[in-house]
Amino acid sequence: MIDSRITFDEMPAMLATIAERLKSIEDKVNHLTLPQQEEKDEWFNIKGLCEYLPSHPAEQTVYGWTSTHFIPFHKRGKNIAFRKSEIDQWLGQGMKKSLQDIQRDAQEFVNHKRMKGGRHD
Repeated sequence: MIDSRITFDEMPAMLATIAERLKSIEDKVNHLTLPQQEEKDEWFNIKGLCEYLPSHPAEQTVYGWTSTHFIPFHKRGKNIAFRKSEIDQWLGQGMKKSLQDIQRDAQEFVNHKRMKGGRHD
């Protein structure tokens, strides 16, 4: 390391130089780190979903799952679409309900239908 002594009078200029270099380094580091972006949710059609799912089911199987609401899906008109984030969550949960869950859901459904129809048994 070169021994260069800085006088008291040279201190303000030296601090300004150090501050400029630090700012330059900071700018370079900020350009290196990519801003974190939210991952855009991907949509699948039936064919894309079949390719994405680990078991690669037949399209007819997926249509059956949608008709029984076994799998999360979105439908607009005749078009069926699947959101990747919902499919990932569904896969992670296993989507298997216990007998008690099924019975509770059925009872809630019946109660809701009775309330809508105006009947209060």
